[in-house]
Amino acid sequence: MRRIPIMPAALTLLATGLVGVWAWKATTRDEPRSAAGSTAPAKTGSSSPSADAISPVMDFLSGKPVAADARREFEELRRSLASMPKDEAVALIRSYLARGEDRTTGLSFEIAGDGSLKEWPTLRTFLIDALLALDPSAAAALSREILAKPTSADEWALALRNVARADPDTGFLRSKTEELIANPAWQANPSIGYLNAFDVLVHIGSTESTPLLSSLIQRKDRKDLAHAGFLTLDRLVQRQPVDELTRLAADTALQESRPEMVAQQFARADLRDSAQQSLVKAWLLDPARKPAELRSFAGVYPNNNHFVSNNLLTREATQSGDDLAAHDREALAVIAAWQQDPAFSPVKEHLAAMASRLNGFVGSRDGNSPPPE
Repeated sequence: MRRIPIMPAALTLLATGLVGVWAWKATTRDEPRSAAGSTAPAKTGSSSPSADAISPVMDFLSGKPVAADARREFEELRRSLASMPKDEAVALIRSYLARGEDRTTGLSFEIAGDGSLKEWPTLRTFLIDALLALDPSAAAALSREILAKPTSADEWALALRNVARADPDTGFLRSKTEELIANPAWQANPSIGYLNAFDVLVHIGSTESTPLLSSLIQRKDRKDLAHAGFLTLDRLVQRQPVDELTRLAADTALQESRPEMVAQQFARADLRDSAQQSLVKAWLLDPARKPAELRSFAGVYPNNNHFVSNNLLTREATQSGDDLAAHDREALAVIAAWQQDPAFSPVKEHLAAMASRLNGFVGSRDGNSPPPE
């Protein structure tokens, strides 16, 4: 079976400083926040102080607890909120967010497999996260209020997730995600939430955001932003190959700045699809192609490498061995036909490299040869 390199939790690893030169330190300060909105807290049937499960947590966090104690406190708060009547729990969260107060937790911004958080850097991020499980519609409404003014990148990332779960307003989601990414203060010191907000663009299939992603990828002074842009563009190519590759073919600035990266994106194309096949053919036979680009393309074709991580909204699909086998045999037939076509003479050595890789994969499944590296 083909060896498929897996790169785990790429964005989170970057943000927590575990990937060499791509690392940075995300910081959060205790400081007043803008209110979630000017709307007054909704009235409920109970105003009893005993219904306030949040104030004790604020007091607890003021003592700068260790991480393990903070996690236990939040799990208890989650249970308390879940045990309340839904309307009361929603109103309580809304009232605290409207006050603009916050506490840091000593925890990270860690995403679970279902897109919720396992750790929360602030009390406000916990409340925004918890509200989605209590009442998705209320979470979406409150999140739109949060997105009306800058609070923090982590809060906006969760607010975007909450809206996306309840409302397919792709125009709003794209606009606000791009606003988050372009925010100068958040961009200068990107938090884990900032980086994970890029997933919203993948979720809504926002190939229209390619100019923004391209500009980040070309930032050779900011490898963190360039890598975040690349990961997002790479995932868009996998989900919207025709649209995204068409945009990349027209992006001469990106091709000049990152030629080998663009070449490897074209190596993701499925040659069984006529539209993708046409795009690859035009790209290969463009007289502007340089030998390094062609070598980079042929050296990874078919590019089936994937980054695997927990994301706010999207999940990664995997291909079965049977699907990969069918793809390789049919792609090999397309390349064999190209090798007989005089128009492809300028790239014949690169076609041979592609055919060699595919034959290696097919042969390894048939037990005739080891798979290519």
